Amino acid sequence: MFIKGKGIVALLLSSLFVGGCQMSDEQSRKTKPLDQKPSEVAIEELPNARALQDEFTRDMIKSTKETEKGYYTLESKTGEYEMLFPAGGEIDGIGYTRKGESSEAFLAGILYNDKTEALLRIKYTNALFNDETGIGYAKELLTNSIGEDMEFDRIDGKGKVTYIAPFTMDEGLYGYAAYIHPDKGWGGVEIVYSGSCMDNPKSCGPEEEEFKKRAYKLISSVKF
Repeated sequence: MFIKGKGIVALLLSSLFVGGCQMSDEQSRKTKPLDQKPSEVAIEELPNARALQDEFTRDMIKSTKETEKGYYTLESKTGEYEMLFPAGGEIDGIGYTRKGESSEAFLAGILYNDKTEALLRIKYTNALFNDETGIGYAKELLTNSIGEDMEFDRIDGKGKVTYIAPFTMDEGLYGYAAYIHPDKGWGGVEIVYSGSCMDNPKSCGPEEEEFKKRAYKLISSVKF
C-alpha cells in the first residue's frame, strides 16, 4: 500500500529487483521458440526471459511464446481475467494472495531492457457490483490507497470500462492507477503502475511519454 509507508514501497522496489539485472540484460536472448504452458517445459528449454525463469511467475504465464514483442500473457489464478505481462517482470510469490475465484492480489517488479524499473500492483475482487455505487466505492478505495486525490478518465470499449488517473507523490513516487471492470456483472481489477526516483535519480526513467505508454499498455490489455 502507498499510504503511510512510502519507505515500504522503496523496500519492495529494491527487493523485487535484486538479482534481476543480469537476466534483464539477456532476456531478449531466447532458445528455440515454443508454444506450451511454461510450467510444463523444462527450464533449460525455456526462453531466457525473467518472467519465465522465475518459478512462481511462469506458473501464471499462458504460453512460452510472446503475445507481442517483450510481453507474455498472464492468466489470473482466479480464472477471471488475463492481461499482458512484461518479459522482464517477476511476481513476488511470497506476497501473493488468493481466495478461490473471488479475489487475488500480488506485486511484480519489472526490469526493462533500457535498465529502467517499475512496480506493478494488481488486485482483483468480485465483491462489488458494477453499478454507480460499486464503481464509486472501488475508485474511492483506490484513491485512498494512493493517498492523494485523483481525476479519473473513463475509457469504454471491448466489453469493459477503465478508469485511469496519474499520480505524483513526494519522495519521488509517481505512476498511474486504474480500475477496470467488465461492462456487466460483478468484479474488477485494480492496477497501480509506479516508478521511483527515491534512491538514485540517475536511474529514473524512462521519459514521461514512454512511461505512460508502458502503463497504458498493461492497463488496457486486461480482458475478462
